[in-house]
Amino acid sequence: QLGDLLYEKRQYGKAKWACIKMKEKQYEQSICLGFMKLMRYICEQNSSGLYLGITVPIVTIVHTNEAHSAMTQAVTVAYYLPEVLQEQPPHPFDSDIIIEEWPATIVYSR
Repeated sequence: QLGDLLYEKRQYGKAKWACIKMKEKQYEQSICLGFMKLMRYICEQNSSGLYLGITVPIVTIVHTNEAHSAMTQAVTVAYYLPEVLQEQPPHPFDSDIIIEEWPATIVYSR
């Protein structure tokens, strides 16, 4: 618990994530548009033509300036690829979505 905000700490091993970086005028708009693009990838707009299934979490990364003193407009929205797709993830049709391999990661969710 952080103040009155409840959160859960989750640890993920090294894994592949589908990621999209957005830079809209408003933070919320970047998250919403990024999430919608990822949903299209999840819902059959991928090289397998299959519904990939929703996984938890869908992560939002807020980027900061080089001094880490302020947020920038850039936001990355990332989808944890299901275990069965980790070896050979389907390619996204949307060129804005990239598949990244992340090292072991800790995610805080609420």
